[in-house]
Amino acid sequence: MPAQLIDGGVTTPAGFVAAGVHCGIKKPTHAWPEDLCLIVSTSGPVPAAAVFTTNQAVAAPVVVSRDHLTRAGGLCAAAVVNSGCANACTGEAGMAVAKGM
Repeated sequence: MPAQLIDGGVTTPAGFVAAGVHCGIKKPTHAWPEDLCLIVSTSGPVPAAAVFTTNQAVAAPVVVSRDHLTRAGGLCAAAVVNSGCANACTGEAGMAVAKGM
């Protein structure tokens, strides 16, 4: 069956809720000032997949996200998404922030 485009957003599939806020990652000059989003499965952990960088310089959030998904056996109950802030090359401080997020 070919892929089908469905109108809507991240909460179009049943069982998902989302919230977005402006928390200062970006200046609120865009059409959508929210720069941080939380997407939650209301039915608990669901199968998830991700595509991660093959770059040798891997940002702390990528390391943490890959670890979480691996340790959870490919299941995910929530995702935190930021707007264009890679937090790359930040060392141990960046790793601490990524783990805190």
